[in-house]
Amino acid sequence: MDWFLSLFNIILVLVFYEVFHGILYYKSREVKREGRISVRVLNINEENAVTLNSIFFRNTIVFLSNKIDEKILTHEEGHTKQFNYIYAFLIAVAALLSISTLLAIPAILVGKFLLWKMERDADLYAYTKYNIKYESVAERPKSKIDRIKAWVFDTHPPDWVREKEEYYEKKISLIKLFIQDLTS
Repeated sequence: MDWFLSLFNIILVLVFYEVFHGILYYKSREVKREGRISVRVLNINEENAVTLNSIFFRNTIVFLSNKIDEKILTHEEGHTKQFNYIYAFLIAVAALLSISTLLAIPAILVGKFLLWKMERDADLYAYTKYNIKYESVAERPKSKIDRIKAWVFDTHPPDWVREKEEYYEKKISLIKLFIQDLTS
């Protein structure tokens, strides 16, 4: 019976992930094509973008406003070159959760680290290929609790970390940047 529950969980992940990407794809409109990458806009007045990198929807960048920011575009282009670790991870966790729900706690930590890694890799792509670094006006909170919240509740490493020179040195690990941020 565990295999049936695992299969059900996997199907659930596949359906939700693909439907979410399908909604973004079909509600947006293509504004340009750069090689095999389709750039689309979905005007919901959010200055950000999402890369569709699933089974049925690939190599598509959806901007959430009509304004196409070249810096965001280069970051998202980096995502189109990546293997989608999060999608594979969600499928693996869906399969294993029927065996033990205790796997959920370490799975959250591993998933969070994979998100940070994918985002940093996209930032490194934009930096190495186009010499574009992330810019922000966000200030580093003095409170360690606020810094921990920023690491935990965002899909990217915090803005003040993404602006550091060390962030763009691939040999320095994210774990080291995380520990430095919390201890200094």
